[in-house]
Amino acid sequence: MFGSGQIFLNLSFYAILPVALIFYYVYKRDKFPEPPRIVLITFLLGIATTFPIGILIIAVEGFLETLDLGIEGSNFYMSFIRAAFLEEMMKFFVIIFYCLHLDDFDEPMDALVYGVAASLGFAVIENWEYVLGASKDGLEVAKDVALIRSFTAVPLHALAGVFMGFFLMDAVFQKHNRKFFLFLSLFFPVCLHGLYDLILFSKSISDFYIYILLIIFLIRAIFIFKKERQSQNTETKRIKVIPKTTDIIFVVFVTFAILFSTNYFLDFVLHN
Repeated sequence: MFGSGQIFLNLSFYAILPVALIFYYVYKRDKFPEPPRIVLITFLLGIATTFPIGILIIAVEGFLETLDLGIEGSNFYMSFIRAAFLEEMMKFFVIIFYCLHLDDFDEPMDALVYGVAASLGFAVIENWEYVLGASKDGLEVAKDVALIRSFTAVPLHALAGVFMGFFLMDAVFQKHNRKFFLFLSLFFPVCLHGLYDLILFSKSISDFYIYILLIIFLIRAIFIFKKERQSQNTETKRIKVIPKTTDIIFVVFVTFAILFSTNYFLDFVLHN
């Protein structure tokens, strides 16, 4: 129907479909759905994060060249800092600096919905690029990439958004330990994402473990949504407390410091 462009459209459909399905599932978990316009804006802001991430990647990869790291140390750096930290930090900023300031962000479930929306915004572009890039090796290869990523990388990004929102719920709506949960809302998704990537980067770890990782956290995510959906029936109105900018900067700095220190410690241990 569209000539040579039909292949492009087909592959784009394969790349976007898993994102759309997960997005629809999460949105429908909310008994009091967020305004579609705002959710769409959050999704688009997630897409927009690909631009600053693309710029930062150049600097972060260049910095790696100045470090004296072994193979596993470099794998850790690429997994936890270059990929996980940069990507999750940008999604974190979308939720913190845009979503949290919305009047419609008024209950814990909203943190889950917006967290997934921002994550899938980034995921749809990343997935589209991988699938289209694989088409250089043939249509069947591209289809295989689309199929595999629909059960691995795309759910991983969605899960990172779920757990970012999960801890952010307590950071915003709880009365106690808000700073700690704010820290976890960034640190935990970075660790989950980084571990996933490290399994793929490392030649000493079987790729099979990513499926175990995803299944475990998928089951946990289902229970999180179930619990929050049930609580929407009886939950009273909570006061929303937006984190201070100084606390946000501190959380980002501490997360990076822990990752960087761990990177050097592991590299030292593995080479001594």
